[in-house]
Amino acid sequence: MKYPIIQDPERQSARSRMMLLAILLALFCALSACRKSGEPSDEQSESARAVVASIRDTLFVPADATLLAERLKYGTNPELMPGCVRAHIFMAYQSPRNFQQILTEYREVLKDTDWEPSPYHSHDQSGFDIFIMGTQDIFEIADHPLRQDILPVPTLTSSPEQSFSIYYLQLSHYDPAIIGCSG
Repeated sequence: MKYPIIQDPERQSARSRMMLLAILLALFCALSACRKSGEPSDEQSESARAVVASIRDTLFVPADATLLAERLKYGTNPELMPGCVRAHIFMAYQSPRNFQQILTEYREVLKDTDWEPSPYHSHDQSGFDIFIMGTQDIFEIADHPLRQDILPVPTLTSSPEQSFSIYYLQLSHYDPAIIGCSG
């Protein structure tokens, strides 16, 4: 003999509300976790920004160099580099020495640190050089603006008695490694 199941309307209503709440919570979590394909998380972007700023604080700067301008940029391009964040700091310095002396000093000092000449570039150029550290960091030094659209040529603060040269640095950090950024 079957007994009819008598359901308490209050229990059923509470159960329905709990189910609805669970479904809404799951939907909210799914929507907030979803990103366009290849778009990194906000945490990944913030981490790349913090790492490049930290590396910047450890970079060699000649004693006679004066910072003229600096700009931090970071972002992503899901179409070209899905899942990757690139953070860069662009800097312009002035020095009373000529660029060749400055470049020679950077080359010597960087070899004594974790930076090494990029195996993908020539190092016999007189106006430019590139160094890498691991698989995530690139350091460029040049006697010309590397990205004039981001960091315009600053005005020299020279006196008539002394001439100054301006040189440019670009420090880039990729998260994940550069190889992991190639879609």
